[in-house]
Amino acid sequence: MASVYPDIKPTGLSQKDLVNLLYMLVSSIKGICVKLDSDGGVTDENYEALCYTALFNTVIEDTRGNKTGRYSAEQNFYTISPYGKSSNAEIELAYQIYNSLETLTEKLDADGTVNDETYEANVYTAKCLKMVLNQRGDTLGNGKAFWFNPGSGLGPQREVVDWLYDLVDAIETLTEQLDADSGVTDDTYESLWFTANILMRVENSQGNTVGNNSNSWRG
Repeated sequence: MASVYPDIKPTGLSQKDLVNLLYMLVSSIKGICVKLDSDGGVTDENYEALCYTALFNTVIEDTRGNKTGRYSAEQNFYTISPYGKSSNAEIELAYQIYNSLETLTEKLDADGTVNDETYEANVYTAKCLKMVLNQRGDTLGNGKAFWFNPGSGLGPQREVVDWLYDLVDAIETLTEQLDADSGVTDDTYESLWFTANILMRVENSQGNTVGNNSNSWRG
């Protein structure tokens, strides 16, 4: 039986758990984009190209050797694994995740066949509550209460865990909204890309939890 306790909490975050959850988050973003491209009710068929392929330049390897993300030969690229990472890689991936969620939700709001026009407000603006400054001086995020900066990596731990909580919450909110949108044909976004793919639970500094428990992913 899966545990009901959080895998990640403000007083406990291992490198392996961090990398595994980052893998799950990025693979869910890709899965959602691929599914939108093949959804019979959605006109646009370039979600993966514009919201994933064009924006990610980091490969994440989890503890079982699964990989997601991508490299671009035209740019400096990064690798994150349970056994090695750099602070620059962490910051770049954080920026890329925010960039993808903002681009994806803006695109959904503008898609003529998607009825709901509150994806950016409910997912990016409401859930991406840290600020990320990348190595080129670009910034993304909302609230300005806490900044992740180049050179320092992701930290302190409490802020990282709250950030992870918000990202899992964003995936759940996005997939639930897609399932409920009458302009989107498929109604299995949440079951496939939240419930079946985000197999960790995160407790934030306020004691709230989000995610799904499963021991099957542990390598």
